[in-house]
Amino acid sequence: MMHLPFLKSGRHHLLHSSNIMAELASTSEIPKHPTKDEICQSLLAHDASTFFEGKPAVDIPRAAVLIPLFFKNEELHVLLTVRSQHLNTHGGEVAFPGGKEDETDVDIVETALREAEEEIGLPQDQVEVISKVVPSIAKYGIVVTPIVGFISEDFVPQPNPDEVECAFSVPLADFLSDENHTLQRGTWQDRPWIMHFFHHPHTTNAGKKIVTWGLTAHMAMVVASMIYKRPPNFETDKGFNWENPTKPAEETYFRFLSRNGYVEQQEGSKL
Repeated sequence: MMHLPFLKSGRHHLLHSSNIMAELASTSEIPKHPTKDEICQSLLAHDASTFFEGKPAVDIPRAAVLIPLFFKNEELHVLLTVRSQHLNTHGGEVAFPGGKEDETDVDIVETALREAEEEIGLPQDQVEVISKVVPSIAKYGIVVTPIVGFISEDFVPQPNPDEVECAFSVPLADFLSDENHTLQRGTWQDRPWIMHFFHHPHTTNAGKKIVTWGLTAHMAMVVASMIYKRPPNFETDKGFNWENPTKPAEETYFRFLSRNGYVEQQEGSKL
């Protein structure tokens, strides 16, 4: 596996390291060509390797996804997949390559790399792991940790038809743009929540339109905001804090633990 000099090899150990008004976001220009060094610095500034330290040790199902980045015509792109229609969960939806943690995985980074190799034929030693992103709680109570890494722009995905219908890429900055973006308002865990939808007009799956939404969209927004150091050009809820993504992630995590009986909610807490 390829690693940056500041990452320990073998066991994948990584270096420890509000809603913003749409009017403010629209005045900020997105840098079109951040360098690889700048991207790595931005990601490591928010690295979440220590997220679970000091938190209750609970037995919760865990999963990981790989967020593969690469440069195409000097512009930063991200690779995504469309899940096979016949899958029991999230069939036909856009997702990053990834899946549940296996008991044989050395760590959560290996989970992401193993799943990416199984789903799209990406060799593990061709991923340059950069950082962990704050975990999110998926629909079925699984804690999902995104792993960001660089891959070669020459990589050609080989989708496993049992899991993936197709793979495609889009500029990462698309996830900060209000162009081809829509939203829905709702509630999650009894709190107001905004669901984001990103329509990809130039990408189709066997003639069908492709839309990235839900948790995958949220993760892409978080990573894009980290790298470009700015909020999206559209409204977000309190669960999205581009300057300090750890804070809402911790609030959501502890609220999830409390609601599901993993820990007791203390009087006066904001869970």
